[in-house]
Amino acid sequence: MGFEEALTIAVFLVVVVGIILRVVDESVLALAGLVVIVALTAYEPGEAFKAVDWNVIFILLGMWIITGYLIEAGLAERITAWAVSRVSSYPLFLFTMCLVSGFISMFVDNVLVILLLGSIVVEVARRSGRNPVMAVLLIGFSANFMGTALLMGDLPPQLLHSVAGAEFLDFIWNRGRPSSFPLLTVTFILTLALMYLLFMRRERGRVGLENIKVEARGSRLLLLVSLAFFAATVVGMAIRPLLGVELGFITMTGAALLALTVEVLRRLGVESGLPSFERILQERVEWRALLFYATLFSLVGGLKEAGILEAIAERVTPLLNADPVIAYTVFYWVVAAFSYIVEHDALLLTFLYVVRDASEIAGVDAWPIYWGMAWSATLASNATVAAAPALYVAVAIAEKAGYKVTPREFLKYSLTFSTSSLIIHYIITLPIWGTG
Repeated sequence: MGFEEALTIAVFLVVVVGIILRVVDESVLALAGLVVIVALTAYEPGEAFKAVDWNVIFILLGMWIITGYLIEAGLAERITAWAVSRVSSYPLFLFTMCLVSGFISMFVDNVLVILLLGSIVVEVARRSGRNPVMAVLLIGFSANFMGTALLMGDLPPQLLHSVAGAEFLDFIWNRGRPSSFPLLTVTFILTLALMYLLFMRRERGRVGLENIKVEARGSRLLLLVSLAFFAATVVGMAIRPLLGVELGFITMTGAALLALTVEVLRRLGVESGLPSFERILQERVEWRALLFYATLFSLVGGLKEAGILEAIAERVTPLLNADPVIAYTVFYWVVAAFSYIVEHDALLLTFLYVVRDASEIAGVDAWPIYWGMAWSATLASNATVAAAPALYVAVAIAEKAGYKVTPREFLKYSLTFSTSSLIIHYIITLPIWGTG
């Protein structure tokens, strides 16, 4: 191994460890690491720029803009008000809100889902005398869980699109078998049922849910317009192969047309209080996350340019040629083990490139391994804040409301949720995808 290869690996590991320890903001750390690699190796700035999958970045940006308008329309409050009015007890309310947060995260970035619902659930828990920490953590786990069920919800499925060419409908049915959406849905419901039996149903409070009121706020017109463009964007993504354009173009088209419509309505004075496009960009788009994801692509591109990923791929090729059950099991649980403590997006992107190169060398179908790694990385990431930075948002919401989240309490819920979901999902998926 030469100096440049060793330096690239060292910088990448420093970035990963820094993200785990949360020494500084992960986007700043990743960007600094990229600058070091570009400055001290043969990895050119132009190559680093080209390594970024800008299609994925624009998918995220477009969906965040559309989601921003939905937030401004009061979608979260309307959902919570509906749940409070429909269920008979607080445990059922929390179970319902976990389901809602999980299924919304199939379409909306999990950080935004936690921001949408976390504060409201904490307030309902506080008013009824329940445990707000458990409530917001379960919302966070649920939002992080189902993001891989469809193509648009989180980075892992978009990495599958970028590296392996997965399309929208592949997440429902792939290679003649049920795939991400149906299988994760079953695991999600079973995991929540376990959490309900272990924790939710034991919640005792001072005030019944019938005495809690949540007011629906926001513009009904804005909600209807935003939902219409959101639905059209989802349909466009589903038929992307027929349209022959990139997913990022579809989401940005939906976002641009929605923003244009709202700006026209504002100028015409149809309704007061409609948000400006500037406000959406400033308050509802996670620019730091976009920077982190773009830099992540460039960092992994540096590993690839240095030949490091190819060398690793050659070493794991014999495993892909082994018994399919063994190969699926090893990759599923190895990625899961790392994803307990390592930021799972970076880990998954690296493993996807390695398995893609190894499968080309071995001449085997990599899709069972792709799915297994995407699922296990996502499910295991609910174990720690380092593995899924979105959970930091859930912790921050609780502490902002005045409730300290101790490591012991966090791990009690997180390890139960993540480990049980990994075991359940492995049992479900092994006979479907683990046999080759």
